[in-house]
Amino acid sequence: MSAGDAGPASDALRALYGRLDPVPEGPSAPGHGRASLCVDVGDGDDVAAAERWMLAHADRLTRVRSTGCGCCVIGWDIEGPAALVATLPAALGAVSDWAGPAAAPRRAPIAWGRRLWDRCVRRG
Repeated sequence: MSAGDAGPASDALRALYGRLDPVPEGPSAPGHGRASLCVDVGDGDDVAAAERWMLAHADRLTRVRSTGCGCCVIGWDIEGPAALVATLPAALGAVSDWAGPAAAPRRAPIAWGRRLWDRCVRRG
């Protein structure tokens, strides 16, 4: 999203990035699931996919908390109906204390690791 964007879609996106729902105590409610999203801001396709998925489903999620710094990664911790959380594309999922390692979808670690290495270590 560029700073010059305007309109309802960009307003919804700004609200999504600023959303910080309270952290519920204990496990998720019955029938609900948790997940964490994390994508490299340098991967435009992943950023677009994460924003599309979040915008399409944010109103059905019971918890959304923006977690990325925005300079190198964007991310959210989410909770909602398990069937909805299960539709999260695997390339967007991440392991976190919030979601737990079992909740994170499998992703291609070599490609993701190579992008992270190139971005953070080699450019250092």
